[in-house]
Amino acid sequence: TASAVACSFDPALVAEMAQAIAREAWNEDISVLLGPGVNHKRSPLCGRNFEYFSEDPYLSGKMAAAMIRGIQKVGVSACAKHFAVNSQEERRMALNAVLDERTLREMYLTGFEIAVKEGKPGAVMSSYNEVNGTYANENPFLLKQILRKEWGFEGFVVTDWGGGNDFTEGIRNGSNLQMPGCGFYSARELIRALKEGRITEQEIDERVDELLTAALTFPKHSAEEKHKL
Repeated sequence: TASAVACSFDPALVAEMAQAIAREAWNEDISVLLGPGVNHKRSPLCGRNFEYFSEDPYLSGKMAAAMIRGIQKVGVSACAKHFAVNSQEERRMALNAVLDERTLREMYLTGFEIAVKEGKPGAVMSSYNEVNGTYANENPFLLKQILRKEWGFEGFVVTDWGGGNDFTEGIRNGSNLQMPGCGFYSARELIRALKEGRITEQEIDERVDELLTAALTFPKHSAEEKHKL
């Protein structure tokens, strides 16, 4: 688990482990690995603490960056998660994490910042909860201002499973992919929002371009490539 791996304080070892995991993913035609988990451990009662590296955001960031590099060296995309302030599992889909900007940046985002800038993951997974009153997957401050503009993230943002609250708002504010497969309901909602002027074609095109870029960067693997690996 990430919590045990971080005890090594050894980024090189983490990268080696990540490559081994990524090779298995490659052989199973998996293009995106849902990890590493980078959240800051605030509460010992958080049910996903085993997925996260540490209470120290600097250590978490360094370990996550090493894991991302290891995964992506093999040709599989890493997906850093859960962005952001996923501090507990109780009422996780209705929780509103309220905190000032300095605390957010220094404690809860530092690990992600290091992971994104040094690891350059192909994807980032948003969290279930609200952050200061806006769902993380629909939060322009997190997804547009910080993740893309300030940190230079060029990959795609995917919801946690069942973590899409409003598909149109997610697309408008920087999220690309709703999981699990959303069927046609969300697509119809997006078309309706376009017709009603609640979203523009340009905003949709931006999200599609980001997703296509990732799909072309981390393609399915041929039998010949698998044999070489």
